Amino acid sequence: MPSWKHSKHPKIVLIGASTGGPGHIKKILSSLVRNSKATIIIAQHMGAEFIPSFIRQLNSNCFFEVEEASNNKLLSAATVYVCSSQTSVEMGLNGLSFKQQPLRPNHYNPDINYLFSSVSKISDKVRMLGVILTGIGNDGALGCKLLSEKGARCVAECESTAIVNGMPLQAKKITTDLDILPLEKIINLINTWAI
Repeated sequence: MPSWKHSKHPKIVLIGASTGGPGHIKKILSSLVRNSKATIIIAQHMGAEFIPSFIRQLNSNCFFEVEEASNNKLLSAATVYVCSSQTSVEMGLNGLSFKQQPLRPNHYNPDINYLFSSVSKISDKVRMLGVILTGIGNDGALGCKLLSEKGARCVAECESTAIVNGMPLQAKKITTDLDILPLEKIINLINTWAI
């Protein structure tokens, strides 16, 4: 597994999704180019009890290793992580690692805004691509705005391919520098950006 230890500015792709997301995420991961060096972190709204099964499904469709993000786990390049709870990424002495907190009342599992916001705080250490896919509600909109303000490229799925246009629409409302693309073009962007 590639290490980030000596990488000056590692790349992180952040993907947030809700309703309709699992199928789109499978399509993205099955289309990844083999020379991708980025770390991909997925925040897909679902019950915590379903995440291990989701990871097994993703592993069967992806030649990259797919793991669950867990507290204090160090991030590796060319690896896919699936979040639950309130997961953040922080810089420590040994590199980037996940930190987890219990969900706050009435928040989605996982909390996309919490994840995206945490990565925006280490923008001087990493290069970031934020992706908002199909979903109900507005989770991820604020996080996307913060990433964009820190210089990240941010993209949201367009209405024609989103199963539900709620999350992409809300992100567009508050993030001025946001690309709106169909799923296939999002896949192409990830593959171009991640190598």
